[in-house]
Amino acid sequence: MICPKCGKNILKKDIVEKEEKKKDEKKKKKGKTKEKDEIENEEEQQKSSEIVPTSVTLASKLQGKVKVKEKLQEVKLESEKIELKKGEYIKLLGIISTNRTPLYCNNEKYVYLLELTNNLDFIATSILGGVLDKMVLVAEAGENEICQWYTKDKVIYLIYGVFPDKKGKWLLEQIAKHFSDLMIGKNIDNLQKFDKYQFETKFNSILKFLLEEYVKMQEIFSDQEIPSVEDKIRIDYFGLSSKSIGVISLLLGSELKVQVPGAYEDPNEALEMKESVLTAKIEALAANTVGNTKAMPKWIAVKLGFQSYRFLTFKRYQNDYFLYFLSEGNLGKIVKAEDEIDPYISHVVDTPFSGNLKSFNRLKTTLKEFFGNKRFFS
Repeated sequence: MICPKCGKNILKKDIVEKEEKKKDEKKKKKGKTKEKDEIENEEEQQKSSEIVPTSVTLASKLQGKVKVKEKLQEVKLESEKIELKKGEYIKLLGIISTNRTPLYCNNEKYVYLLELTNNLDFIATSILGGVLDKMVLVAEAGENEICQWYTKDKVIYLIYGVFPDKKGKWLLEQIAKHFSDLMIGKNIDNLQKFDKYQFETKFNSILKFLLEEYVKMQEIFSDQEIPSVEDKIRIDYFGLSSKSIGVISLLLGSELKVQVPGAYEDPNEALEMKESVLTAKIEALAANTVGNTKAMPKWIAVKLGFQSYRFLTFKRYQNDYFLYFLSEGNLGKIVKAEDEIDPYISHVVDTPFSGNLKSFNRLKTTLKEFFGNKRFFS
């Protein structure tokens, strides 16, 4: 089509303009693509510059993602000390009937603890009116070791070593369950040799399994002790001795049920006899424990009920004097009682006991008056 004014072909002009427009658009598109390619190339170069160190291994890449299975600790019942985790260990696993029949002992070195258990059980059930629960011993090196008990169906189970209270209870309950299962239909106080051999063979395998479970469940148990529901402690008995000789014995209140032979018309005479019996039992217990374990008891706990305990505590003074308390309540408060008593005791323990009780008798009168006014400490 020819333009009348300029004489040019209008249609051809339009076609040319459209083609040029298309070329421009292609150039722009190409420019953008090039720019995008350059950016992508730059990013690729940047990534490639982040070289992975040659020290990186598959294990380090998976660190924190894959839990490596720990090798189980081997438990040896015949060891003098069964090592557990976190510095815990067990020296003795024992079982004895309340009729004084030894039923199991994994370590003959500590077999004397079975007899001591029966002696303590007698005091716990008769005088202290509860069930034997726990004893803390202070070894020569100064470390505390624990003897923990569990009584069921006239059988006393015990473990001795270093372990938290909750773990000890769990282990004792498991031991009691498996022991009872193995003894169904048998007279535990009159086992035949063959029955005893069969029992020990099976029981050793069970104990090994339980101790391995104890180790595996290490993180489940909390080491935190359950706080006492009591906020004070009551003193029921005060005793002072020197080299296993009682020099002061003072029974306070009527909470302790001490049985004595014979009948007494004079209440004071009956009280003195009760004090003598109680002192003799405690002295024999302390001497027996020290003689065998080479360690002095720090305290012995007797369970009266849920979160209710009675304690026999020991404190050593100079010149081989020992202070004993029988108390009930919060054991943490016993220090308060000891601190208040110290000024009264200090002037009689500064010299070794010579056999003269005159100064101790005067002190007993003073302490009787003191405890008459105050038996609770918080």
